[in-house]
Amino acid sequence: MCSGFVTVKLLTRTYCPVVKGLSVGIALFAAATLLPLSLSSSDAAEKSGAGQESDLWEEIANVRFQAAGGHDIQGETRKVGAFQARGLESPTTPGDEFDIAGDEKYWASEDYRTATKHWERAAKAFRASGESDKARSAMENADAAWEASKRTLREGVEIHKMAQEYYGTTNNLEKKTAVLGKIARNLERLIDMKR
Repeated sequence: MCSGFVTVKLLTRTYCPVVKGLSVGIALFAAATLLPLSLSSSDAAEKSGAGQESDLWEEIANVRFQAAGGHDIQGETRKVGAFQARGLESPTTPGDEFDIAGDEKYWASEDYRTATKHWERAAKAFRASGESDKARSAMENADAAWEASKRTLREGVEIHKMAQEYYGTTNNLEKKTAVLGKIARNLERLIDMKR
């Protein structure tokens, strides 16, 4: 073992300029081959991060869309409930049912609008990671959510108008005024809805 070490030491002294040139050459060769590999792995890590981000935005958008659908269905259920006969001991009036149904439609609209923004973020992240099919699908989902947001907001206005009529008929000025404020809010929101 010692003789090997002595041989290397002797070769190093004798051929020092050659060894230096070789080591510089080896270092340059190693740098030239490893640099593209490290850049491609860095690029892959960046794409992987964008892919994870896009998947997360897509998941959030899906959850928001489901929540919006729940509010939408509850709004329809309450609207139908307003037309059903009720006993004297019923804690709600048809006007209350219409008011609650209109609120549900408003919340559905808000969740659909939020889902739209999240799907747009997902699409942007999918494009950044080179997944154009997923980006296109996310934008289609965003378009559908946007249309659902406008639809449920318009439905909310119509249902709140039903509540306004009921409260006007029963001379309940306090509730009629509150519902008028909700109608105005929803109409203002419709006007402001731009993408």
